[in-house]
Amino acid sequence: MLYQNVTKYVNQGSSMNIRLITKVYFLLISLSSFVYSEISNAASVEDFSKHAQYHNVKISPDGKHLAALATVDGLKSLVFLETDSYKVTYSLNANKKSQAKSYYWINNERVVIQVEQMRGALEKPINMGEIYALNYDGSKKLMIFGYRSKNGGGDAGQLIDKLVNDPKHVLIHKRLLSERTDALTSVTKLNIYTGKEREVKRAPMASSAFLIDGNGQPRFATGVDKNFKTKMFYSEGKGQPWKSFGKDIDGDFQPISFGKDNNSVYALKSEEGKPKGLYKYNLGSHEETLLYRSDIADPTYAVKSDLNEVYGLRIDEDYPKYVYIDESIRDAQLHKALYQAFKGDSVAITSKTDDGEKIIVHVSGDRNPGAFYLFNTKTMKTKHLFNARPWIKANKMAASEPYRIKTKDGLVLNGYMTLPKGEAKNLPTIVLPHGGPHARDYWAYDPQVQMLANAGYAVIQVNFRGSAGYGKSFEEAGFKKWGTKIQDDIILATNYAVQQGISDKNRLCLMGTSFGGYSALQSAIRKPELFKCAIGIAGVYDLPMLYDEGDVKTNTWGDAYLDKTLGTDVAVQKAQSPVHHVDKLKAAIFIIHGEDDQRAPIEHAEALKASLEEINYPFEWLVKDKEGHGFYNEDNILESNQKILSFLDKHIGS
Repeated sequence: MLYQNVTKYVNQGSSMNIRLITKVYFLLISLSSFVYSEISNAASVEDFSKHAQYHNVKISPDGKHLAALATVDGLKSLVFLETDSYKVTYSLNANKKSQAKSYYWINNERVVIQVEQMRGALEKPINMGEIYALNYDGSKKLMIFGYRSKNGGGDAGQLIDKLVNDPKHVLIHKRLLSERTDALTSVTKLNIYTGKEREVKRAPMASSAFLIDGNGQPRFATGVDKNFKTKMFYSEGKGQPWKSFGKDIDGDFQPISFGKDNNSVYALKSEEGKPKGLYKYNLGSHEETLLYRSDIADPTYAVKSDLNEVYGLRIDEDYPKYVYIDESIRDAQLHKALYQAFKGDSVAITSKTDDGEKIIVHVSGDRNPGAFYLFNTKTMKTKHLFNARPWIKANKMAASEPYRIKTKDGLVLNGYMTLPKGEAKNLPTIVLPHGGPHARDYWAYDPQVQMLANAGYAVIQVNFRGSAGYGKSFEEAGFKKWGTKIQDDIILATNYAVQQGISDKNRLCLMGTSFGGYSALQSAIRKPELFKCAIGIAGVYDLPMLYDEGDVKTNTWGDAYLDKTLGTDVAVQKAQSPVHHVDKLKAAIFIIHGEDDQRAPIEHAEALKASLEEINYPFEWLVKDKEGHGFYNEDNILESNQKILSFLDKHIGS
């Protein structure tokens, strides 16, 4: 069955010869049309409720084999194939206890896997920090790190460097397998054949993250203290102690990679409340140089081929764009050509051969949930490998268009509107605030958004104040304003859609997950006459409860974070908590929650339920046991989606 699934989609690929002149561009213009050319019936709610079939594809360093992470019978399998013939050499199938989460080719024969477990009562697999290794033919299989390994122990590991000059070892970030966040972590050298380990360097403080230099040495580290301050450290080399580097930073500091000289590091930092810039730091002189900063948005992530090979940044102001640290690097040149050829879709090079001749390219967009290609940079031949969700046809999906609005106090908010295909006026509308609140929406494929648009609804997303990704000042503008100014921004975006003639003012509904679930209820309370219904999924509804329930408080900086973002006035927290103001509601309410949610414990949903029952306010209720922060089981996702669409049809109709 697995072989048939893999070969079916592999054999859909085609190859073509392209003339030398502008070959990458014209090759991929033809290829990109493949993603959008197929015609089929519109997708069903079942199509939007399934996990992706293909999660990643990577090529071996010598180019002879591929490894694809695929969903088979609801679980993940890692499938190895010969690159030329697509013959399956081995399939590492999931069992009732474990499955592959992420994986890395370390040499021409061996792959290292981060394992996730189907553990206890939860539907969603969890990462226990175990590392497994095997060859592409299935030989020499071994759990090389974790409590089920030969060495056992109570530690978790995360691969942080492949040590390109050492084919038998990797570096891992080793930490105590516990909810404790005050224990020191370390960088450990791990033999990928035997599991033998040796500590390389211990962290300078608890909760540290490491940066590895070009020689495989951990020489830069950051950590967050109990006051939510970022501290930085550096080391001059092997065997040398950690030294403080610069002043403590009040906020996020994100090191990216070492420079070619091994004496400088690239990092992202926010200065004077502006969006994060890309900086270069000289470790000897402590000199800081700003290389790039957008006026609008933080860099979303570093663009890289694998663990420690960084050559650019992705910036999401409205649509995605890319900034290259060094355009003389061949990967940067190739990535730029691919991005231009795919007309603005997101492009990632997931892996490449040591000689750079063959690369695996992942392409995705607002309508395209993802496709993988094998591209030969020498012959200029390309082959389509897999579509992440082959049942989704991009040409049947709805386009997401960015917009910007300005608040009364001068903030610029950006967001996205997704309208049903062929319709643009007077539509029933779902306002979909994101979670976090220190997160943001992007121009990208979202199965929930597409499901709603496919059902005939306009979908409005807005990156309200407090969202991450727009600089420290923008994020702090939402502090202590969770239930007031943030909700006003959401309401502003709603009114904008009505004023543009897109949304029917009499058919508006709110829906969101986590902080989005909170906002769905809170905005419906703040403007009861505006919304006909509200759906809260995995929401927090009692702000003081965050200090007593959930996983935020388990971090050493948990209380400091809550004090900073919520404020310490309990009366103000209660004034912004939906559980205390349900008497103001006019909207129909639907509450969806996982019984084993650790981030927003079920106590939040139960408190909201009790408040509604106290005043005999009608509501719909869907709670699933074994589910955490958002549903994972496909049957539960499908049931939830079906009931959401039924609820929406009842109250605002499509």
